[in-house]
Amino acid sequence: MIGKRFVISLLFCSSCMFIFLSNGRNDVNNKGIQELVSELKVTDVLLRLGGKVPNHHIYKLNKDSVAIGYELITKGKLEEKNSKRLSKFFVCIDCHNTVKEVADLSVENTEERLAYGMANDLPFLPASTFYGLYNKTHWYNGDYELKYGDLVKPARDSLIHAIQLCAVQCSQGRPMESWELNAVLHYFKSIELSIADLNLSPDELVLLSDAIRTKDKKGIQILKDKYTQANSATFGEVEIPVKTNYQPNINHGAYIFKNGCLHCHGMGKNISNFEFDESNLTLSFLKSQLEKASHFTVPYLVRKGTYAVNGKRQYMPQYTLEKMSEEQMLDLLAYISTKKQKE
Repeated sequence: MIGKRFVISLLFCSSCMFIFLSNGRNDVNNKGIQELVSELKVTDVLLRLGGKVPNHHIYKLNKDSVAIGYELITKGKLEEKNSKRLSKFFVCIDCHNTVKEVADLSVENTEERLAYGMANDLPFLPASTFYGLYNKTHWYNGDYELKYGDLVKPARDSLIHAIQLCAVQCSQGRPMESWELNAVLHYFKSIELSIADLNLSPDELVLLSDAIRTKDKKGIQILKDKYTQANSATFGEVEIPVKTNYQPNINHGAYIFKNGCLHCHGMGKNISNFEFDESNLTLSFLKSQLEKASHFTVPYLVRKGTYAVNGKRQYMPQYTLEKMSEEQMLDLLAYISTKKQKE
C-alpha cells in the first residue's frame, strides 16, 4: 500500500514518479499507480519515452514566470512594472480561450466544440484555445498562408515564432521582449495537457504505465493518438451557405451570437469599434445588411474578417470552417432572423 504522504509527493514531482516506476515498483494493475500516472504531464512522459524535445521546452516551471505570463495573456501588460502594452487593441483572451474546448481531444471538430462550449458556457472564439497549445507540433496551418504569406513559414514549426506572429500581425501589436516571451511560454507550459486529459481507458493506462517503466517508445503513439498535433485552418466562402436538407438550430445560433459575437462586440467591451447588443435594432441592422449582400453581411465578416480602415490598424479576425461550420453559420443567421421577427 502506498502511504498518503508519498502519494502527495509523487503528484508534485514527475521525476519522482518516473524513478518510482523505473525501480520496478510499478504494479500496472494497481489503481493507485494508474491514478498517479494520470497526473503526469504529456510532454514529460513523451520525453521519458524518448520523444523529441520541443524547441520551446521549459525544463523547470517557475511559478513567478507563470503568473507574469498569465497577466500578459489576460491584461496585455505587466502592471507592476508599468510595462508597455503588447497591443493597443487586443489582449490574447479576446480571441483565445485558456481551457479545454472539446471533451475528446482527438476529435476537435466544430460539432464537438459547440456542444462542449454550450455545456460549459465557454466563449465561442475564432482562434484555438491556449489549453494544450504547448503540446502541438505545428501552428498557423492550412489557409493561413493565404493571409500571412511567407510570415507563416517560420511559425509553422516553432511555437516561439507563432507567438510573435500572433503578437505583431493578429493583435496588431509589437514583438514580445525576451522576458515576456519566456513568461508566456511558462504559462503555456502550466496549462499543457496531462495524461488525465487524454481519457485513456484502463487498459491503455496499464500499457502506458508499463511503457514508462520500460522506456518503451510504443507509449509515444498511445499518447499521440489521443490529441491532435496541429489545428487545421480552412477559409470559408463569404456567401450564405446552401445546405438543402439542413434545418438550422436556433439555440445553437443564440449561443454563437451571445458567446461569440457579443464576446467582442458587446456594449462596453471596448474590444471593437463596432459595439452592439441583442436588441431588435441591432438584429434589424444585421438582417438589412444581409439582404443588401454587402461586405458588412454576417457571412462576409465571419469568413473574411475586416482590415484596417481610416488609418486604424484594428481589425476583426475571421472564423475558419474549423471554428464555425457552414451549418453553424446557418444557425447564427437563423437566430438573427427569427429573433427579430418575434419581437
